[in-house]
Amino acid sequence: MNRSWKILFFIFLAMLFGSLIAPRIFAGAPTGSSPNDPLPIPGDWQTIAPNSSLWFYFDYGADRVRSKAALTVNTNGIGEMYLSIYTPAQAIDWLRDQTIEPVGRGTPYRDTRTGEYTRDLYWFGSFNTSGKYFAVITNKNQVAIPFLLTATGDTVNIPTALPPTPTAIVPPAFAATPVPTGTLQGKIVFQGAIGGMIYTVNGDGSDLRIVTDGIDPAFSPDGKQIAFARWSNINPGLFVINADGSNERLIFGSPKIRSPRWSPDGKFIAFTQDKPATNNQPLWKLGLIELNKVIDAETTRTVLTEPQCSRLCYAPSWKNDGATLVYVDPQYGIMATNILTGSASLVMGPTGTYYDTGKQAVLPILHLPPLQQTMTSPDGSRVAFIQRAHDRWEINLVSADGGVAIAITQPNAILYTFFGIRWHNVAPVWSPDGKQILFMSDRNGKWEFFVMNADGSNTRQVLKNITDSIQLRFDFENERMMDWSK
Repeated sequence: MNRSWKILFFIFLAMLFGSLIAPRIFAGAPTGSSPNDPLPIPGDWQTIAPNSSLWFYFDYGADRVRSKAALTVNTNGIGEMYLSIYTPAQAIDWLRDQTIEPVGRGTPYRDTRTGEYTRDLYWFGSFNTSGKYFAVITNKNQVAIPFLLTATGDTVNIPTALPPTPTAIVPPAFAATPVPTGTLQGKIVFQGAIGGMIYTVNGDGSDLRIVTDGIDPAFSPDGKQIAFARWSNINPGLFVINADGSNERLIFGSPKIRSPRWSPDGKFIAFTQDKPATNNQPLWKLGLIELNKVIDAETTRTVLTEPQCSRLCYAPSWKNDGATLVYVDPQYGIMATNILTGSASLVMGPTGTYYDTGKQAVLPILHLPPLQQTMTSPDGSRVAFIQRAHDRWEINLVSADGGVAIAITQPNAILYTFFGIRWHNVAPVWSPDGKQILFMSDRNGKWEFFVMNADGSNTRQVLKNITDSIQLRFDFENERMMDWSK
């Protein structure tokens, strides 16, 4: 009898929970997946996932003079990006047949006075009737790409703001375990999105400043400079800027660089770069810039070397010896390479066996669950990373010498087990003393900053005033969202 009452009690809780959250679940913001679910043109930098399309809309008012509409797309010079324009009638036809041709396509815009290409994609034209028209951005790259879409014209109307996004999946009665708020010691640099604005802020949330725009910012060891990458059609590559936003300069030119990271002594910057593909397979290799290498008594220069690594070498970070780079390869796991000897080693890879019921045999485990964002602790002893755990991403730690990984974040046991409520914990970065880890989580319905002790205890929310005013975007593309300095 007691067992029956327990079952009925949990059924009641589930029904009550469902009635509370159903309106929030089914009244979400548009996703841009089709003409039935388009996004208003936001007017700021966005990021599109690999091999995908996003539908945007704008309102156009027809008049006697057939006022023109102009749509532009800035992709920082990255190719394999496309702009298509659809009329309302074509959008309806597209729902039945996705091969329907658009009324127009964006093409590179060349300034006839200077001969330079000033817009990556451009479309200019008018329509016979008023209505809701559609601009579709398509990314055929194998990685997420930042872009800026704009629409202008005398009779073009753009919504002033995106529809509000639900602030939480879970209602107050069933909220995630309350997390206290707190502050950090030191200074944080962070990006709003891949290729978006880069900001600095004090650990207590004061003195927020826009520094520049770019990808994957990283503090120098003394906190006085910031390295970052930029993908643009003019001087793309690795940049360094003073932490106050002054003296930005190009250190090394290359079309596609990611994840710059200073060596502990500040003499080198490691990064990963997209190299020409072989057999249509992507190739990301490590690069290493030695800053101000002394050539002779009067000459210094920047010198590039390429340490040995596997085919896909993402998110490099330094051990405290100043000679070892730890990185992630999605095929093998977590790897390390020595910049002096060129030797490479496996830190964490697939181990163990499983029983294949189809073959009725015990087979070796050959692949790890997806993992990203390796980050070595300041003392070089541990590596933090994120790994896919069924339906969510969690932060893990493993010894830098190899061993078994331990998850230091996890979902709320009751909410996850009985109601399927889960959230992601991503983008770990160590505190300068190695005692804490700053990370991002969407547990409150949007990406926000949290900090915890290095063992996963004492989680608390930080910089809430910042994430209340700046929307963060995370695309699971090994992006380095932030860094932490003294």
